[in-house]
Amino acid sequence: MIQQLWQQKTPDKLENEGLFHIPNENNQEFYARMEKLSAELSAIQDRSSDLMSFVQKGTPIPNKLRDAADKLTWEKYRFRAEWVPAWYSSEITGRLSAGITLVVDGILPMIFLHGSFMHRKRRMGYDAAETLAHELVHAARTAFPDSVYDEFFPCQIHQAKFRRYAGNIFRKWYLPMMLLGGIAATPVLAAAGCSFWGVTLIAPLIVIAREFQLRRRIRNAADNLRNAGFDPMPVLLRMSDREIFETATMTREQLAAKKASSPRWQQFADCFPIKTEL
Repeated sequence: MIQQLWQQKTPDKLENEGLFHIPNENNQEFYARMEKLSAELSAIQDRSSDLMSFVQKGTPIPNKLRDAADKLTWEKYRFRAEWVPAWYSSEITGRLSAGITLVVDGILPMIFLHGSFMHRKRRMGYDAAETLAHELVHAARTAFPDSVYDEFFPCQIHQAKFRRYAGNIFRKWYLPMMLLGGIAATPVLAAAGCSFWGVTLIAPLIVIAREFQLRRRIRNAADNLRNAGFDPMPVLLRMSDREIFETATMTREQLAAKKASSPRWQQFADCFPIKTEL
């Protein structure tokens, strides 16, 4: 049975493949999810999936690019999600997107990169390997609930500082509109002599303040994890927002107690000890 194939793998092996337990998910629920995922992947492989008319619009991503992206996700988050299907398809990504992750039935992530990456490594400032790795991070968190860090984790893959620091604003389409629209409207209204021109800065300030708050919380959580002996980024990737916020306020003693009382946290400690500098 498909379920038994997943059960033959150790928890560490599943972690390394980007197959994470989500918070409050027991083993029975986890393996039931793995069984559904396996069935979807098998159907695509043997071409019996009802998604084939959709899949056939794309060209499979070559192993060389997959390997480069896997190296990035391993270095940052300690996983290689080789099971995630990925194709080139400009028709599906559209002209303005470098890559997208589509999720079927909340189970199966499917990655599509813009077709121009078939012929060159960069497009509109985006690197092909970084873009694929970015989408693989999204894919690994498929089962997690919506998060205020939906773009934070994928954007940490990129070398560009702007994407690492500002990318999370683009998790919702209206946030950059509030930020940039408010900033752009302010000088126009001021030049027109409108007495309420300063009101347009309220929305940008709210967006910026919220992002600073979110960054402070995840930075505090990372610091606390590091002080308790964890390599923070792989652990944070495998957390829900609630866990991140709670970890941001924990002491080293509280985290040690958490590790001692929770199999999931013990696995974090075993799989992701703090990196030591040589």
